[in-house]
Amino acid sequence: MIEYFKHLDIKYDSKALISEHKKIEFKPFTSGKNNGTFFDHAPTWLQGRVKNLNDYPEIKRITEYLCQTLVSQDVRPRFYRQEANTEVPMHTDLNTRCCVNIVLSESAAPIVFEDLGPIEYSCALLNITKRHMVPPHPTERLLLKFSIFDVDYEEASLCL
Repeated sequence: MIEYFKHLDIKYDSKALISEHKKIEFKPFTSGKNNGTFFDHAPTWLQGRVKNLNDYPEIKRITEYLCQTLVSQDVRPRFYRQEANTEVPMHTDLNTRCCVNIVLSESAAPIVFEDLGPIEYSCALLNITKRHMVPPHPTERLLLKFSIFDVDYEEASLCL
């Protein structure tokens, strides 16, 4: 069976992360591809980029931990907010080889892999090269995603 996810026990301060997210500017996700899909402009799926790690000490600490542990040179933290009662349709992430997600909402929809089904998690390494989606949920879903661009899922799962 192909691996899709691994629950992680990374130590983090969720209150600090929630506080740090309040300094981030969120914009509707756009893929830049303009191919007529949800991802061209997704007003219910908002992305907030962390531009200067020095302004976000808890995010910086986790990013540095992941870079060191994975021997990675390219880990990019980003926040995502999925509005209540909306979905993120089935897709694979472009250019991202794997990611570590931390769900910061008290209640949130699971990730659903096309070939596996729903997975509930708080903190996990995810193989987002596999098709996945996030179904609607009655409350907003807030997560911090560490996109990893230079280490694949299989290698990362051995290190974390």
